[in-house]
Amino acid sequence: MRWIVAFAVAAAALFSVAGALEADFYITKVEHTPLKQDSYGYVNITLKNLGPTYAAYARVTFDRSDESPVDPVGSPRKYIGRVREGIRSEQYFGIILQNEEVELSYRVYVKRGTPPGVYYVPLLVEWKDEQGNLRSQMLQLALPVEGEIKLSIAGIATVPKDVRSGRDDVKLTVKLANTGDAEARNVRARLKLSAPFAESFSGAGESFLGNIAPYAGAAAEFHFDVAERAKAGSYTLPLVVEYEDSSGREYREEKSISILVEPAPYFELAGAEVLPANPSPGDSVILRLRIRNAGGEKAENTDVRVIRESSQPFDFTTRSDFIGSLRPGEVGEGAIEFEVKKDAIPKEYRLRLSIRCTGDSEAGDDSVYVQEIAVPVKVVAGSESGSKTLYAGAGALLLALLAVAARKIRG
Repeated sequence: MRWIVAFAVAAAALFSVAGALEADFYITKVEHTPLKQDSYGYVNITLKNLGPTYAAYARVTFDRSDESPVDPVGSPRKYIGRVREGIRSEQYFGIILQNEEVELSYRVYVKRGTPPGVYYVPLLVEWKDEQGNLRSQMLQLALPVEGEIKLSIAGIATVPKDVRSGRDDVKLTVKLANTGDAEARNVRARLKLSAPFAESFSGAGESFLGNIAPYAGAAAEFHFDVAERAKAGSYTLPLVVEYEDSSGREYREEKSISILVEPAPYFELAGAEVLPANPSPGDSVILRLRIRNAGGEKAENTDVRVIRESSQPFDFTTRSDFIGSLRPGEVGEGAIEFEVKKDAIPKEYRLRLSIRCTGDSEAGDDSVYVQEIAVPVKVVAGSESGSKTLYAGAGALLLALLAVAARKIRG
């Protein structure tokens, strides 16, 4: 009886050792492209045989029973192992030696609608041992499916609502919405401004939005000026959006927004006349002005007025004049009256004038527009009228002296 028990124990140990002499596979390395729902990618796998013997005719089947949402593109089965000289009765076949690593690569597709998360994909490894017996081993491959970030423009608003030429510090608000299922981190937006637009101040074309969670939004705010001679029409501006995903990978997208510039009045000095042409200290002067509306919108309630400066030697009797409505291209006239102070220094002065109007009420524009122009007025040492009077007086005095002299001679 003891002999039978000893034989049984020895046989069990022998079979145990024989069973242990098998290849044993482990996943030592996994590399993959970003895996997202409804997209393709690659998975590279490194297997290592840590068993005490080799494996022949080895093959790996990727997710044979379709248990995960990550599917191989093409055949799920791949044969692995280097072709070596045959062992025993075999001539040539692929084998994997002890402690040898093999690499295989799969092109995969992540099913549409797959939520973000880590999915375990079964890998079935099959091979033949030294005796030609079929062996198998099931491994689990952990693959993370990332969420997708989808940033889109959800709304655009400006203050004021109507953007017109010559307007300063227009506030533009662009709302970005994340319709994806992953968080966008460190979101930054930059508005690429070009003529006829310019930043209202340094950094006014950039905005930091922070993180935007899935199905949430954030607003980017910009400030810009519009050139005075900007033509009315729609302008397309690039909007660069940069952000990071949860792994720290950086993304850059360029979107576009449209800004509609409405027409506005704009004035040009069509002509100016100073009467007298060369005023001198003490003279009364009339400044006649011709104002043209060079803008694209009718100007209503237009008037012109003087901007007084204490350094200028003028006393104004008429400081403003009403011109009325000017359609685009029309010219209106105005006049300013003033006296040149007697102690005025002869030189050229630039008289500052403010032109004020309201927008076209028929077009719904109730904005007030103010524009400044300058007109040169040259003050000379003596006027022509004063010179003529001086010459006439001198001539009369000379004639009187000649008459007195004639009488004395006769007497």
